[in-house]
Amino acid sequence: MLVNKDNLLDEQLMKLYQNGDEEAFKVLYGRHSSKIYGFLKKRLNSSEKVAEVYQEVFIKIHKSKYLYNDSLPLLAWIFTVTRTVMIDEIRKDNKIKVANNYDLDQIPEELEKTVPQFEQALDNLRQLPEQQKAAIEMRYLNDQTFEQIAESLAVSPSNARQIISRSLKRLRELVSEGGKS
Repeated sequence: MLVNKDNLLDEQLMKLYQNGDEEAFKVLYGRHSSKIYGFLKKRLNSSEKVAEVYQEVFIKIHKSKYLYNDSLPLLAWIFTVTRTVMIDEIRKDNKIKVANNYDLDQIPEELEKTVPQFEQALDNLRQLPEQQKAAIEMRYLNDQTFEQIAESLAVSPSNARQIISRSLKRLRELVSEGGKS
């Protein structure tokens, strides 16, 4: 039986994409590519840089698709990837002009409007101990290996894996509790 992918939730489509369904990605791209482009265009003054970062965002989404946790809203994850790629590009090339003196540390208004649960996800992340929070950010936002995380935290790679595992377990508990602890 053929499933009409246009009627599926973003999170369901991402699960299909993680399992190799390229058609699911095409639906996600159709839904959200203009939001990502608009987000970048508001923040970067060069059309050339907007196009370059836009392309990098989709490369990063493709490479990191297996890192997406379907208990969190997909759009929040996509904008986190977008923001991270944009900031990395700005830091790499300090000649890039940022539109409207955009504060790189500010949470994009689009996220708060589009995904109300994003703030809850941030609150859950803030409840983790500093070491766990840092490990999660290094692994899922900065795409670092366990070896790199271990070096940053001055622990063994297997200990870094345990820290991330405990962090994810705690985040799942917080999500199921509704963020209360």
